[in-house]
Amino acid sequence: MSDDPAGSEHDPTEVLAAYWAEGERRLYPLATVDADAYMEAVKLVRAVADELAGVATLDELAERWDRRSELMSEAKRASGPRPGSSAGSLVGETEAAGAGFALRRRELLAERSESRRREAVAAARRAGRAWAVLHERGDPAAGLADPYQCMELHLATGLAVVSTVEPDPSTMTPNHVVSVAAAGDENGRTADLDPASFEDLETADPEQFQRNRQAMRRLVETVEE
Repeated sequence: MSDDPAGSEHDPTEVLAAYWAEGERRLYPLATVDADAYMEAVKLVRAVADELAGVATLDELAERWDRRSELMSEAKRASGPRPGSSAGSLVGETEAAGAGFALRRRELLAERSESRRREAVAAARRAGRAWAVLHERGDPAAGLADPYQCMELHLATGLAVVSTVEPDPSTMTPNHVVSVAAAGDENGRTADLDPASFEDLETADPEQFQRNRQAMRRLVETVEE
């Protein structure tokens, strides 16, 4: 099954992301140890992210990590920590840099996701389709070996049918779930209807799963009638 309707993209920051996340993990406990130091560290992290604002791709972000010392010098000047601040003694520059890079990575991923979303909607409209696949990953027939996820946007209402295969908490066997979410069209508009009014459809049967998806799409389509 295809990974993403807009095409799979290599993420050169995927391995680095775990390292950057560790920097964030070490930063947050500062709030309970020294509030002033925490605020200084947050300012430094934000300054790092600001220095990275011009980075437009994940490839470029990975490259900038190799030159982080220069970037940190600029970030420290921009954040202007107070003389005698204890932030430096409680969180190292490497941790602050990692947290700043992690922040910019999330921003880039969000931008990429939104771009893919708009492209998928535009392609569906050009083709005259009522639905646009915003995200699709995994194999519905593979159970938990390759868990399936799919979000299909109904263009007329901005409601999305979300189909997932996830572990049943009581048996840890595949549970096939179909639900509705307010995703919004390309302009962020959604039908004036609470997605919770659509009852989730769950089954252990992969074939019933496909029937549930079709049934949920038909229910969503009745909203515009």
